[in-house]
Amino acid sequence: MRIAYQGIPGCNSEAIASVFALNLDIPSPKYLPAVHSAGVVEMLRKGEADYGVMATRNLIAGEVAETKTALSDFPHRTLDAQWLPIHHCLFVKEPGVQIACIASHIQALGQCKKTLAKRYPGIPQMAVEDTAIAARYLAEGKLPPDTGVLCRKNAGEMFGLTLVSENLEDDSRNMTEFVIIQPVHQVSKTIIVAGLGLIGGSMAKAIKKHTDCRVLGWNRTLSVAEQALREGTIDGIATDADFASCDMLIPVLYPTSTMAFLQERIPQMKKGSMVVDLVGVKARYAAEIGPLAKACGVRYTGGHPMAGLAKAGYERSYAELYAGANMILVPTAATEPGDLEELTSFFRNIGFGVVKVCSGEIHDRMIAHTSQLAHVVSNSYVKSPVSTNYSGFTGGSYKDMTRIACLNEKVWTELFLWNRDALLPEIDDLITNITKVRDAIAANDAARLEQLLREGREAKEKIDLSNPDQPSG
Repeated sequence: MRIAYQGIPGCNSEAIASVFALNLDIPSPKYLPAVHSAGVVEMLRKGEADYGVMATRNLIAGEVAETKTALSDFPHRTLDAQWLPIHHCLFVKEPGVQIACIASHIQALGQCKKTLAKRYPGIPQMAVEDTAIAARYLAEGKLPPDTGVLCRKNAGEMFGLTLVSENLEDDSRNMTEFVIIQPVHQVSKTIIVAGLGLIGGSMAKAIKKHTDCRVLGWNRTLSVAEQALREGTIDGIATDADFASCDMLIPVLYPTSTMAFLQERIPQMKKGSMVVDLVGVKARYAAEIGPLAKACGVRYTGGHPMAGLAKAGYERSYAELYAGANMILVPTAATEPGDLEELTSFFRNIGFGVVKVCSGEIHDRMIAHTSQLAHVVSNSYVKSPVSTNYSGFTGGSYKDMTRIACLNEKVWTELFLWNRDALLPEIDDLITNITKVRDAIAANDAARLEQLLREGREAKEKIDLSNPDQPSG
């Protein structure tokens, strides 16, 4: 994936671009210097870059005007924003040079205004496109040899300049906000969302908000689809002819229903169209639907949005349900080259943060632990007769433990049974660990109990340490 950044190698935008790539799990990032914010936007417009990184504001100098102007008429979505501490160094071309002019980006000059006035009174200043470009110009002889330049330390060193002084910013807390953006692609596709509950309704609303795709809806209860149409969530109610001509089908039904639905609909779809189901189990779909889709010439990839609310239903759906959420993609025999990249861009464009790609088997094993087991625990926990008298005795822990007990028992029954091979070992491990704690308490064994609790705390700390970009809570 290509990331265009404002500046040249050695600049602050390049430094933060690698942080964004790590945070967003962008696969195989390639960094492209674009000098100006306008250059970043131009590369995005032409499709020469997938993402753009630029500075938006500084704590000392304020808003970055060139970025504001460049983005003013460019449809885009901000994926992440980060504040980067900014430290400006003064470099010259040769040791002992008497500085007659100081050159840098206008923002850098503004951030060092008081310091420069005090240390170099009366020395004129020159604004150039970027701090690293100032260093390059001096090294290449495009600036007079008696010029001093403000830039990052690594930029001055990269171009072989001589360091005069460091940390010239007026405020040691000097920071600049950078953003990574993605264009809102103006595509004209017809997408059918089948199943307009919380997940499907939110998916339809997100697609409508963030793209210009034509969104059709289908729902077993027709009145729900009619309500979605009245509210503008969808552009129409899907017919058999629409299924035969659509570009993408996103079914969001119960596991058993989705399987039957896809077995019926995929043979009706046009060759080259795409299917992404959003069911919470994956291995069986990849095994059974993948070969069917491939035989029909339909591209099929499994999907699982890791987002939701305690209670479901179309009436609770909203376009930003997926803002920053994780999306899991599971390739199948019918996933074509380029599909994963296309889907990654599509789902990030409508709000998702990290898009994870894995096999169906890995998905089911991990989801059994991270999602399904949590619902088993919550559903069991609230069955204590004490729970009905909770008022006045609760804090955050009770709310956290009970929130997802309000599940849809029909869909979760299917999810648990469809994934029983992965879920049962997780339940067995949980029972074993709880039994150890129970036995230590029963035996009044303080040392053993403390050891067990310490092991749990250390396990949690290890989890967070190994996942610094997505702490578990």
